[in-house]
Amino acid sequence: MKLFSEPVKFQQVDSMSKEYLPQFYVMLEQQVGIALDDTKQYLLESRLMPIASQNGYSDVYALIKVLTQSPVGSLHWQAFEALTTNETSFFRDKHVFEALRKTILPELIENHKKDKTLRIWSSACSAGQEAYSLAMMLKEDFSHLHDWTIYIQATDISDLILEKAKSGVYSSMEAHRGLDAHYLHKYFEHIDKGAYQVKPLIRQMVNFSHHNLVGDWPFYPKFDLIMLRNVLIYFKQDVKDKVLSKMQQQLSGSDSVLILGAAESIYLNDLYKLVALDKISYYKPNTLVKV
Repeated sequence: MKLFSEPVKFQQVDSMSKEYLPQFYVMLEQQVGIALDDTKQYLLESRLMPIASQNGYSDVYALIKVLTQSPVGSLHWQAFEALTTNETSFFRDKHVFEALRKTILPELIENHKKDKTLRIWSSACSAGQEAYSLAMMLKEDFSHLHDWTIYIQATDISDLILEKAKSGVYSSMEAHRGLDAHYLHKYFEHIDKGAYQVKPLIRQMVNFSHHNLVGDWPFYPKFDLIMLRNVLIYFKQDVKDKVLSKMQQQLSGSDSVLILGAAESIYLNDLYKLVALDKISYYKPNTLVKV
C-alpha cells in the first residue's frame, strides 16, 4: 500500500468548508491507520472528488462534512480506500527476493524439515504481485518441497484490489514489471488484449482475504515468514507499535522472520531482533520478551 505522492492542483475553499478536515483526519487514522494533515489537501482533492461527484456532492469538503457526521459505512470505506494507492510489482526490490532465495527460505526450510510445513503471510498485498512472486519462487527454486504443505496468506484492506489479485490478471505493463521472459512464459497465460493471467498452479497456492491492520484481527495460524512492506511508513509511531506487537504474536517462533520495506525500521522495540545481511535487514521475534 502506498499513498499517492504526486501533487496536483486543488480548488481553493473557504475556512468554513475546511472546518471538518481535522475530524476526518482523526477518523481516517482510527479506521485505517493513515496519518494525514493539511499538507495533503491535494491528495483529498485528487482522490475524493470522483466519489463526491458520483454521490451528488458539490465538492470534496461537502463529502467530508457528511462523512464526519454519520456512522462509518460503505461511503466512508470508498473514501478510505481511495486515499491509498496500490503500487507494487513482481519481485519488487530484487535484493529482498535474493535474500529470500539464498538465505532466509533455506534456513526456514531446514528448521521445518520435520513437519514439512511452511506458512507465509503477505500483508498489505495490494494486487497480489508479492504473494505470487513468493509462490513462483518456491516452485522454481525449491521444487524439492513438492510434498510439503505450503500456505501463503495474502491480505489487503481493499476489497476491490483483492478481486484483481484473486483473478491473477495483469496488463502487459504490469506483467513485465519485475518479470523476466522465463517466468512470464512458464507461469502465465497470454489472454485477451495483451493481458496475462497467472496460471492456476500458482494461483491455487495463495489464499486472499480482507484484513485491516488497525482493526480487529481474525484468527490466523502462526507464520514462519511475514512480509509487511511499505505500510508502516504511513502510520504514526503508536499505531506502528500496536501493529508490530500483533505481528510478533503471529510469528511462529524464534527463527521466524518479519521483513519490512526498504525505508522502514524498528527502533527501540525489544520485541524484535535485527538480523543484517549484505544488502538487506530483517527481524526475528525476541521470544524472551512477552507481549
